[in-house]
Amino acid sequence: MRHATPAPAPSCAAGTILCVGGGLQWHVPHATSARGRAGCRAPPSRTGTRGARRTVNEVSGTLRVAQGTRSEPHRAAGGWLLPLAWFALLYNVLVILWGAVVRITGAGAGCGDHWPLCNGVVVPPSLAEKTLIEFSHRLTSGASGVVAIALFAAAFAAVVRRAPATGAPQGRVRLWFGLGLAAAGVLLAGAALQSGALVLLGAGLGLGCLVGWLSALLATRGLTWREAFTRWPVLLGAALSFALILLEGVVGGIQVLLGLTADSTDPARGFVQGIHLANTFALLGALLLTVLWARGEPALRLRGQGRVGAVIAGGVVLMLLLGMAGAVTALGDLLFAPAAGTPLDTVKRDYAATASLIENLRVVHPVLAILGSAYLLWMARLLARLRPSPAVTRWGAALAGVIGVQVLVGFVNVALKAPGWMQLVHLLLACIMWLVTLMLAYRALTLVRADAPAARGSA
Repeated sequence: MRHATPAPAPSCAAGTILCVGGGLQWHVPHATSARGRAGCRAPPSRTGTRGARRTVNEVSGTLRVAQGTRSEPHRAAGGWLLPLAWFALLYNVLVILWGAVVRITGAGAGCGDHWPLCNGVVVPPSLAEKTLIEFSHRLTSGASGVVAIALFAAAFAAVVRRAPATGAPQGRVRLWFGLGLAAAGVLLAGAALQSGALVLLGAGLGLGCLVGWLSALLATRGLTWREAFTRWPVLLGAALSFALILLEGVVGGIQVLLGLTADSTDPARGFVQGIHLANTFALLGALLLTVLWARGEPALRLRGQGRVGAVIAGGVVLMLLLGMAGAVTALGDLLFAPAAGTPLDTVKRDYAATASLIENLRVVHPVLAILGSAYLLWMARLLARLRPSPAVTRWGAALAGVIGVQVLVGFVNVALKAPGWMQLVHLLLACIMWLVTLMLAYRALTLVRADAPAARGSA
């Protein structure tokens, strides 16, 4: 095979560039490696093929890479993994919206102060309206857990298929499997005895046994969890999604057990609502990464991103704070209806001597929304300049469009005094805005400057 003549500008010190799904991976050979000692070899010419087209902008020092082939460690997953990841993402958006319906209708106490059981039983004998709404939300949330398990199982099966067996003994695998069956027995006994404590104990033991069993299976492939997550990022995304869904259920359970539902005006309810929303956003982010990695997109490189990384971190944190403040404001609109006059009349009442903390915090969200929108628009323009690529430009424009629509809906929501249907539209747009922000960040972070300093010890 003929090899292209090495280009004089990007020297061996710059490392090797791999085009992966429209992004970049920057591989710098270690000084002590054979490749580092032998020097940097130019990649084989792929004239006439679908290889990546590479051009270096000498002025900006930025490498632009067109869509090309994916590297072997991050090739697209086959089978049902990608469709399942998409389904999990879209389904969880619907579950989030149904959870908002529970809050808007005041049905959070529809199952009493019992969790995970409903009114002390697995299936309530009578389904009044609020009980039906709350119980259906628990069922849909439980189904999202089942989907997360299926997603993780599909990702783990893909890893096991690709990693060759080492011939290690299977004793630990059988041991953990047997312990898992015993834990399942405890869970089923708790359900039969209508004991929430036994159900939680069985679920906790079962989760521990599952982790042990999977660890033993990885050991038969000569892998640790860290190695598996590094080589197959889709497994990391699926694992994070499953963990965050579990945490979502725990936060919801704490809210029910503490009585922070229905008409409760306890300030702690606002705090729990904010944490709930932040975890929800984190869950959507993990599911989005799982979709990307199931498509064969490159893993994130967070180190060495410089100003780009700092700006993106600020945008992500600001979006989380904006969402948490929005959850508190929506709770305030539910518990303390806006004043009959103008929005200023509502603000005055929120800071009266008899106003509660939740009322005091209601104004934070609209103020933060204006400041946050300005920051995100600035971030999109900056990323388009620092990491120029069609993908970054496209997602930056999408973010600007979503922000425009969301701000308009926010003003209409205030003008109409926050009707339930408008709150749902506002929440849906918030989820979309969060996902678009993450896509912009992902595309920018998977592009690496060609003049970036080499890693320490590189040749």
